[in-house]
Amino acid sequence: MTAANQHHEPYPSMDALRRAHEYLFDNLPTSERSGSLTEAGSMQIEEFISRAIATGAVLDTLADRREAQGLVDYWVASTFTQLQLSSLARGPASKSGDSSVVHSQRDPEYQDRPDNQLEPFNPAVVDAAAERGDAFIRGLSAKQTDLVRRVLLGVLRFPDHEQEISSRPARREELNKFGKTGQVDALLDGLKDAGILVGRPTKEGEELSLQYLALSRRWGWLAKEIDKRKNLSDLALSWIGSNRSTGALLDWRLIRRFREYGNLKQWETDFINASSRWNIIKASVALAVAIVIGVIALASSPAYEKLYVPLRVKSVVQEIEDKSIPDERKADDIRWLATYHQKLEVQGLRLAEPVKKDLHGIAAAGAQFRESKLRNVAFERATLSSASFEGAVLENVNFRNAKLDQANFDGVYLCKQADFSGADITGASFKRMKFWSDNIPIFAEAPWWQAKGWGFDEIDLLEKRYPRKDIGQNDGLKSILDRISFARTVYEKMGLDEEDKSERLASLNNQRAWTLATYGLIGDGEAEAAATAAMDYYARARDEPYLKRRGASTADTLAYILMQKPAKDDAEEKSNFTKALALLKSAAETLDDAEVIFRYAVALHVLGQDEEAILQLQKALPEKEYEPTHELLLLNKHFTGTFKKEVMNSTATINRTTAGLVTRCATLNSPN
Repeated sequence: MTAANQHHEPYPSMDALRRAHEYLFDNLPTSERSGSLTEAGSMQIEEFISRAIATGAVLDTLADRREAQGLVDYWVASTFTQLQLSSLARGPASKSGDSSVVHSQRDPEYQDRPDNQLEPFNPAVVDAAAERGDAFIRGLSAKQTDLVRRVLLGVLRFPDHEQEISSRPARREELNKFGKTGQVDALLDGLKDAGILVGRPTKEGEELSLQYLALSRRWGWLAKEIDKRKNLSDLALSWIGSNRSTGALLDWRLIRRFREYGNLKQWETDFINASSRWNIIKASVALAVAIVIGVIALASSPAYEKLYVPLRVKSVVQEIEDKSIPDERKADDIRWLATYHQKLEVQGLRLAEPVKKDLHGIAAAGAQFRESKLRNVAFERATLSSASFEGAVLENVNFRNAKLDQANFDGVYLCKQADFSGADITGASFKRMKFWSDNIPIFAEAPWWQAKGWGFDEIDLLEKRYPRKDIGQNDGLKSILDRISFARTVYEKMGLDEEDKSERLASLNNQRAWTLATYGLIGDGEAEAAATAAMDYYARARDEPYLKRRGASTADTLAYILMQKPAKDDAEEKSNFTKALALLKSAAETLDDAEVIFRYAVALHVLGQDEEAILQLQKALPEKEYEPTHELLLLNKHFTGTFKKEVMNSTATINRTTAGLVTRCATLNSPN
């Protein structure tokens, strides 16, 4: 085996990793005589695992990271992989093959991580590519920028409904259709040199794709262009959902822009064509609309954002760091950075003056407010997904209706009120947050149990103050359920063949059931009915691996509903958990997913199989690093005895403490 710290190039995206897995699975070299794995095959697996682990550095979504870790675990756990790779790892002198650990080859920076775990997401890698992309775009003419936009959108696949976009590798010849061959080729080469695109030789010619799919979310320029492209799909679906109402059709300006996009779906093309016909009939109205839109366009100033903003950023950041600058002005500077999509890294920031600071509605996903001191700050309706407030001192901070999914509030000192009413805190972390019993953070109409890090005593406090039965008024829940209902209406009207429609509706049924289950809203039987309907479809569906995985995911959903289902007596509860256990065992075997295994462990514990329950718990929590959220509330009464202690130990949760709170809160009034 090669040196332990040798660098391995990550796969550019989850799609590329998935294709590599499928290719390896279908083409693994084996001996013709024995049928066993050849040394070349072992080395291919070793290379795949090392590159897959390295790919963690460029995977920024929880779903992608879970799937990638699952693929790594699959190849590591396979018996023949264990034997062959561990033999290689020890060298030719050792043949016993008794180790099951593949020693990943990773940079020294990550040597303290467990073997075979994905590298943590490293935003610096993707952000550096984004900066090179910005520099490349700044050097282009308007026409060249339009070509680049069309090319980059041409290497992305846009889903039908509420899903993440994915990579769509395209041949250079296909991308040349967007303009003159020489011009497009020059731009493609420039994008490759900037590290935005990566090429791969194929029999049909060079195939190009995004270097990192995370660029679609972290490169501000591309993210805005993607939002515009998604707008076409949203408008087309709204048109279909409105029975093709003329009121939902496009004007000429949007028609011209949307016609430039490649890889349109048939129903998007139908929408654009219908809009064109309607605008010919209503030419005078279209002209008036075009004039109004033209005036609005003239009022904007793209030159300001393109030329002046980069020059001003440094002085704005320096002003924020200057202790002599008033808080209100610093807040204005923060809003300016967010408005123009600049990095917002203000750790150690002090906004502690009594005056109110208005940062409502800012779009600052990933912002860094670590170790800051914030008093009387309004983040109402702000977008702060994946933002970090770790170690901050907060007093009277308003997060009402903000997007805080995956945000970090670990170790926060809460001196006075912090209001999270109506906020989306899915996957946010509140480990070791310190607050007094009479100053519990406000979670009215917010699903606080979908956040990570709560101890069992904190869960008891929060459930008494903000019970889950009141969550039906939550705007986020309503929005999710409305989107699912809207998608169902659209699928019913799209003229799909029966099999395609049934498959899509089964997926929507599972989404609806899972949403209701994670919000604890299963009492009326709607969630169970939706999950059962989806299970019925997957039971008779064609034999496809992806359908088997969806079926297993739906089995997990139904099991979770049964585990929460009210029972009239112990016998009925045992029956529910027995059914759930069978579903979860099968789902865990198919998916090998940490959260499914965790719920499987809970079911085992409830049914008295504690020895196996602890084994599965260890597999889910420390080994696969799952952090339970909603389960700790929705299955709360079932965490008992040694099993409960193991959950607390494995998740590093502790009983609430106020140690150090008085001292840290006093710093809000100190000059430094």
